[in-house]
Amino acid sequence: MRLMKGKVYFLSESGERRVRLRLRLRLGWCVVIVVLLTCMEMTLANRPPQFVLNEGQSEIVLRLKEGKETSIGTLVHRLKGFDSDEDPLIFGLRGQAANDLLRIENLGSNEGNVYLKKELDRETEDSYTLILTLTDGHLGEGSFVTQSLLILVEDVNDNAPICRTDNSTVKVEENSDVPLILTTIECEDLDEGPYGQVIYKLQTDPGDEEVFSIQQTKDGKGLLKLLQPLDYDKKFLYQLRVIATDRANTGQVNTATHPILVEVVDREDRPPEWLVVPSVTRISEDVPKGTHVLQVRAIDGDRGVNNKISYSLLNENDLFGVDSESGIVFTKGTLDREDDRNGGSFILQLQATEKTNSKDKSLSISTEVTVLLLDVNDETPRFASRSYVAEVVENQPVDVPVTFLGDSIAECFDHDLGLNGTFRLYTEGDGGVFEITPSQGINQVTFLVRVKNPSRLDYERLKVINFTLVAEEVGIEKKKSKVGMTVFLRDANDNSPQFEKEIYKVNISENALPGTTMIQIRAHDDDSGLLGTEGIRYTSITGSIADELILNPITGVITVGSTNKKSLDRELSPAYFLNVEARDNGGRGNRNTVQIQLLINDLNDEKPNFLLSRYEGRIFENEFQFISPLIVEAKDKDLPNTKNSEIHYSIVSGNEEGHFQIDEITGKLSIKKTLDFESLPVIPGHPESNVKKLNLTIRANDMGSAPLFSLAAVTVWVLDQNDFSPEFKKKYYHKIIREDTPQGTEILTIQAEDLDASLPFNRIFYRMENGAGDKFMVDSESGVIRLSPGATLDFNLHSSHVLQINAIDGGGLKSKIPTVVNITVLDTNNKPPSFIVNTADGIYHAKIKENSPRGTYITQFRASDPDQKPILRYRLDLNKSEGRSPEGRLVKGLQLNTLFTLDSSDAILRVGGGQLDRETVEFIRLTIEVEDKGTENGKQMATAQIQIQIIDEQDNEPIFRRSIYSTSLVENSKIGTVVLTLVADDADLDTHIRYALLPLASDPHRTEFPLVIDSDSGVITVSQPNKIDRETRQWINFTVLAEDSGNGRTTKGIGRAEVFVRILDQNDNSPLFIPGQDRIEVREDTKVGSVIGSVEARDLDEGPNGKVSYVLDRNSAMGKFSIDPESGRIRVAGLLDREETPTHSLVIEAWDNWYGYSSPDSRSSFKNVLVILLDVNDEKPVFEGLEEEFVVTEFHEGVIGTIRAKDGDAPDLPNSWIQFKIRGGNELGLFKLEQGKNQAKLFPARSLKGFYGNYTLSVEASDGGKPINVVSRDFQVHITDFNDNAPRFITLQNLTVAIPENATVGSSVIQIRAIDSDTGPNGVVRYRFRKDLASNLDTFTIHPTTGLITLTKPLDRQKVKLYHVRVEAYDLGQIPLSSDLTFKVKVENMKEFQPVFIVSSISINFTENTEEERVELPEAVGSDNDEDEEEPDICYFILSDDQNSTEIFYLDPYEHWISPKIILDREQTPSYEIKVLATTDCKGSQLIAQIRSTLAVTIMVNDLNDNSPKFEKRVFSGGISTSSSFGSIIVDLSAADSDAPNTSNSQLTYYIIPPIRTSLTEGLGHLSENQNLFLIDGKSLLLNFDPQINMKGYFKFEVGVKDGDSLMDTAVVLIYLLREDQKVKIVVRRNPVEVRENVDKFLRTLSNITGARVNSDMSSFQFHENMDGSVDKTKTDFFVHFVHPENNIVLEVEQVLKLIDLNIEELDEIFKEFNVIDTQGSTLTPRRSKGLSGEGRNLFLVYAGGTAIFLALLLLVVISLSCAQRSKYQRRLKAATATAYGSSSTILPRSGTVPNTNIHSSEGSNPIWMQAYHNNWYKEDTHSLSGNSESRDSLEENGMGSSPPSSHMRSFLGSDEGRRKIEVNRVYHKNILYGNPIDTNSTCLILKKHLETTEL
Repeated sequence: MRLMKGKVYFLSESGERRVRLRLRLRLGWCVVIVVLLTCMEMTLANRPPQFVLNEGQSEIVLRLKEGKETSIGTLVHRLKGFDSDEDPLIFGLRGQAANDLLRIENLGSNEGNVYLKKELDRETEDSYTLILTLTDGHLGEGSFVTQSLLILVEDVNDNAPICRTDNSTVKVEENSDVPLILTTIECEDLDEGPYGQVIYKLQTDPGDEEVFSIQQTKDGKGLLKLLQPLDYDKKFLYQLRVIATDRANTGQVNTATHPILVEVVDREDRPPEWLVVPSVTRISEDVPKGTHVLQVRAIDGDRGVNNKISYSLLNENDLFGVDSESGIVFTKGTLDREDDRNGGSFILQLQATEKTNSKDKSLSISTEVTVLLLDVNDETPRFASRSYVAEVVENQPVDVPVTFLGDSIAECFDHDLGLNGTFRLYTEGDGGVFEITPSQGINQVTFLVRVKNPSRLDYERLKVINFTLVAEEVGIEKKKSKVGMTVFLRDANDNSPQFEKEIYKVNISENALPGTTMIQIRAHDDDSGLLGTEGIRYTSITGSIADELILNPITGVITVGSTNKKSLDRELSPAYFLNVEARDNGGRGNRNTVQIQLLINDLNDEKPNFLLSRYEGRIFENEFQFISPLIVEAKDKDLPNTKNSEIHYSIVSGNEEGHFQIDEITGKLSIKKTLDFESLPVIPGHPESNVKKLNLTIRANDMGSAPLFSLAAVTVWVLDQNDFSPEFKKKYYHKIIREDTPQGTEILTIQAEDLDASLPFNRIFYRMENGAGDKFMVDSESGVIRLSPGATLDFNLHSSHVLQINAIDGGGLKSKIPTVVNITVLDTNNKPPSFIVNTADGIYHAKIKENSPRGTYITQFRASDPDQKPILRYRLDLNKSEGRSPEGRLVKGLQLNTLFTLDSSDAILRVGGGQLDRETVEFIRLTIEVEDKGTENGKQMATAQIQIQIIDEQDNEPIFRRSIYSTSLVENSKIGTVVLTLVADDADLDTHIRYALLPLASDPHRTEFPLVIDSDSGVITVSQPNKIDRETRQWINFTVLAEDSGNGRTTKGIGRAEVFVRILDQNDNSPLFIPGQDRIEVREDTKVGSVIGSVEARDLDEGPNGKVSYVLDRNSAMGKFSIDPESGRIRVAGLLDREETPTHSLVIEAWDNWYGYSSPDSRSSFKNVLVILLDVNDEKPVFEGLEEEFVVTEFHEGVIGTIRAKDGDAPDLPNSWIQFKIRGGNELGLFKLEQGKNQAKLFPARSLKGFYGNYTLSVEASDGGKPINVVSRDFQVHITDFNDNAPRFITLQNLTVAIPENATVGSSVIQIRAIDSDTGPNGVVRYRFRKDLASNLDTFTIHPTTGLITLTKPLDRQKVKLYHVRVEAYDLGQIPLSSDLTFKVKVENMKEFQPVFIVSSISINFTENTEEERVELPEAVGSDNDEDEEEPDICYFILSDDQNSTEIFYLDPYEHWISPKIILDREQTPSYEIKVLATTDCKGSQLIAQIRSTLAVTIMVNDLNDNSPKFEKRVFSGGISTSSSFGSIIVDLSAADSDAPNTSNSQLTYYIIPPIRTSLTEGLGHLSENQNLFLIDGKSLLLNFDPQINMKGYFKFEVGVKDGDSLMDTAVVLIYLLREDQKVKIVVRRNPVEVRENVDKFLRTLSNITGARVNSDMSSFQFHENMDGSVDKTKTDFFVHFVHPENNIVLEVEQVLKLIDLNIEELDEIFKEFNVIDTQGSTLTPRRSKGLSGEGRNLFLVYAGGTAIFLALLLLVVISLSCAQRSKYQRRLKAATATAYGSSSTILPRSGTVPNTNIHSSEGSNPIWMQAYHNNWYKEDTHSLSGNSESRDSLEENGMGSSPPSSHMRSFLGSDEGRRKIEVNRVYHKNILYGNPIDTNSTCLILKKHLETTEL
């Protein structure tokens, strides 16, 4: 309630409670009234304080100077106050702006000091209107006494003038009339009075004072005038500076500089200037017409005009012209460098003329250019003769020249120069027989044609060779000429008999009769007479069946002999290879052989034979494909690809139902009609087997004329499949339950059935498909549906649940139609109500106008309850309600119970009796509660909130935020410049305020007023810039009105504000350079730091604006120069080099007030300074070209070579003029130099004949500068010898040499020697035979270098008694010279003896896998009886042996060389032992071995590296754990190479192939990127790091092995990180060394049977340690670990032991072989504690007591289980003993085994163990598990069975065949291995406990 004007107090009380008694309500009101009256009395007793002001003063006004005149912290005023209650007073400031500006310190009880907190700036804010506050602390929260404070900011001269920058550049035509006003300068100053008035001064460059002036105008502007005419050529740019200063008469005077750039516009008054004129241009002489030669460029001399230039040729001719526009000189005619009229050069006079519209005479300029013609290749090399004729003897050796006949001149020439005159010589069309030497020449050369390929010089084939000589340039064009050449061949006797065919092929039927003619062979010889075809005799036939054939020596007819003994059998050999020899000269001359290929024609005499006697196949029922393709195959030995061997297959029997069909060609058996497993007959004795069989009979017959056939049996095994899916007995189930049904309650049971007859296909599992959510679950085996644990039902969410359940059998088939279960839920009243709110924020919203009357409807709430019969009641919770002001502050003391009422039944909210005022509270948030009175248990309530917005009504006027506004404005501001923004506020909402300027009486429409205000935004902008003139008015004062919209009121609210605008000025200037110092010349060797010049610029400003700083442009300085920023001195900053850059154009900038380029107040000007570098002789001459060697002959007379050099100094100065001298190497005076311009030519100073050799000339090159620079270079001159001396023999001519007839091959005959007086290759002598027609030079050979003649074949005095030998000695010159020597060799007679080998045995070598390899065997020695009697030939044969040597090796009977017939393989047969017989019986009819005539030959097969090493395993694996030490062996790698041992071919090297990858790893840290985790030492893989406990995963990488030739193989290595408790300990009765040597077999067998990857710990082999710690050296312990082969996970010990037990029968053999005693898990040794503290002992006692109690309970359980099982095992023992020790007919064989021992017994062994070992102890059949008590006591049920273990006991990691059989078994065994639940009702056998291995 309102008690005092300006002060409002509120009291709040608790809302009405309906559940309270009416009496207590009345008592509460009485208490409230008493408290309220007490507060009113206390309030009326306090009186407010007051500000103490001067008399007549209503406002505190302070005048403060801006800036530093009134510094921060200055005491600006002292406040005083008065309080009649004498309460202590507190002074304060209202608003953030006031607190930012001022600070108040309270003094005593009634005073306060006011300090300045922020520096004042009149140009920013010229006045401040602030509110002071005063309180005595009893006025209530937020209530103060206020007082206005006005601060007026006084001006000081702190602003410099500011000038407009839009007129900084002025253009003036040269020679313009004067005086001329160029521009107007306007500057303004923001200060007031004289401080804001500007005066102007002009500052120019020296010498320009009389050219320009500036005049002050009345309105404060400056006029820039031109006083004198301007000349563009003298100066085209003027930099002026206008100095603007204010009129301050005391204190600081502020200035500004405004730079003005005056550009002079040029006129046409200067001739053109050449820009580009190439002095010398070189072009080829063959360029076409119109070719661009060069281009000249000129520009207008008037730089500012730049008229176009026209070009012309003053000495115009028919060869050159010029384009008038572009200045391009081009050719008009054909050029010829060889033309004598021009000498290969032209001087052209060019003129450039300016194109102008001026009436004056056109201006022009001329120059001269030189054009040099370059030579082109326009000559073709030519031969001196049009054709050539020569002769040569056939079979001449290489490099023998032909002899030119007639007038042939062997010369060729080309008159071009340099490379254009260089050509190469070669032949075409000769087939590579000849070659030309030299192959290349320059200008002119004499050539020879030499023999290149003697094999083509065969007189019998070719008597004349016609070909072409070609001379072709080596350049790009490759011009060439050709001439024909004819070479005639001279004949020699050099041919052997030639057969008509290279190979004869003969077809003959097998078992041909004797006398049958096979073939007739014929040979011819190109020689004449007896040496030709006339003297040919067929001397022998060799081969495997040569003895059974007859050869006619005259006709060459071969017939079948009478000794044929069924050898022509195609099945024994389809072909035979024979060799027939023919010799000319009546059978004694040259020989040749031909091969006869004898092909045996086939007869159908072999029947087909099946490869196997029985075939088996496997197939699943209902399938069309066998598991593995079933193909029968038969072979027929008759000829392949004929009807005799063509086999057709058919089914004879067993296919009565037509299920099968066979491909008659391939023998592939396929399914024609699918098989039904259920319909097939069962196998007798195996009625429950899941496999059935069918027997078929297959016939294979050939297609010969009399077909032959054979039969084979085929067994087809048919496997069962899961071909029936389960079906539900009912398709629909229905059940009704309450929604509060407890979790886990059984609801109903569903059932399904499967027609399959065997497990696991008929075993049914139930699975919930959908509809259950998390509410229901079904037991997979029983089909019982229950409410899931933790699940609750909600009738309102789901009144019913429809479940869809599928049945799946053990084979994975689902039921075709799932069953549907419908569960209906009954409702219970157990849910609370909830409000229905349709807003995004979840609360109600409503609006009500302020001042609305009582009972006004606001809104109605709605709530819902999911239960069926709720009773809802509503009420307001005022304790959780609130109201907030328009500013968002919480309104305290708000009596909401009087403002609103809520009906408890219909939930309608209405306005109460209180008044709604939006300005007090705009938003009210109420909390509503609803309660369900019909609940069964406890309260059910819900709450909601409503936010009520109070709608405003117009009842307030606009108020400006400030009553007085002050600002400044730069004069001449542009239209639209924002001056000030005014804002007025209206407490009402939705009102629009419009702004306007108060009209003046003199200007009611404000047409003369320069400002305008936006009616909507209140922004004041410039509208008339020309009327804002600081000199006319310094202030603009006006009033602004703010008017609201009224919104229905009769009058609108209006607010007012006063605005004061101050007008400001501007100012700027630029520095100007003083003319001069535009060009600087400096020596290029000037030292760094030297001053070479300076520049100066002046600025009329003072202070920082007048201080000039100099900056040198980096790009123009290029790091070579620098400038002092203060003085302007230019210095050398880097080494200068005129040869690199002769001139530098420096760009210098002058800046005032310069603080870097980013400073916006800096002004600048620019100046160009040209620095010219003067040349210094600092460049040494440099020799040009890479040619340092000159080669000439001793007869050379012309130029030897040209030496060139260049100098980088100025070409027009002596610094670059080079002179040459020979300083050394010319002591004999053989050479001289002829000087030229920067070159010298080297000539012979006298004759060089006889002075051949190498000369090093030191040539010196010196320039003409001072000091002189001298360099030298060595040039090699090679004077070559001219081949003018032929070799001459030292050996006498016509010499006769005697040699014995029995001289062995290789014996020396004589050594020939010759010398040559030339040097180099010309003096090197080589030797060769000169062949004659009658010579037998193949008997001898001559060494080409030493001249030693040796015997190459045995001598036969009966044939030749005297040899005439002609030796030629020739040199190696380019044109070789030669001499001949003739001598005789006489064969002397020796005593006759039988053919005898000089040695009895010999060892030779052949290389494997090598073709055409031969070795010559020692020759047997024989003699004649008489000189006149002809000695028979000695022939050589291989004697037959059991190694079939005659079929492996071939021995030439006459030449006695041996070679393999087949490809030898050292790895199959490393050596052979054969016998060779020397005999005179060359027909080989009787080969009788004689001791001296027999040679034992050992043939060793040399190894080739043809076998790469192979790893014995593709995957090596091992494991490491924390016990593995650094450097320990992890894996032993093993590989083998079948190449020769102890050689590089089989020497193996092992290495690691990066990268080393990690998988499933943890805890490796930095090791995961380390590639050096493992090392290889020999074959061992070593550990290269220390494993830690937290490491997991495995490493995978590749290892390689290579032999000496880098043949290689790779394998994969897997290294697993495992824990110590994952190892399995195996105890065997063997010593450690023996176990380690054979452990690979044990691990391999263990892996194959279990299917797991098994690794051993390589360092774990040690003697067995007994329980008492003693060592048993008869046993060995080692550790292994198992790894899953698919996911590479190390198996736990429990899994490994189960896996071993599942496969114990298959492991029996290997366990017995290795004497395995025990398999157990690894035992970990715990760390021993050093001691226990007292607290630790107590804790230990607690644990020990608990452990003892647990063990006692465990003992009771074990005893109970033992008693329960006692009777069962007694019955089993009784049954076992009834049959275990009977006769031999017992069901147990006497060879039964006791587990893990080497003792095999039946009687005397524990029958329980024996039964367990067969895995029947742990099996229970269906009857025992169903609890049939009668069967439990039956001897038949408890007896020991002898049936083999079930296939279901195989490991899931079994063999590949097991995987292919039944997939279900793998799943079953996985369940066993990993502990998955298995149905106990299954007929499958289930493992019940781990098999303990015990030594008996």
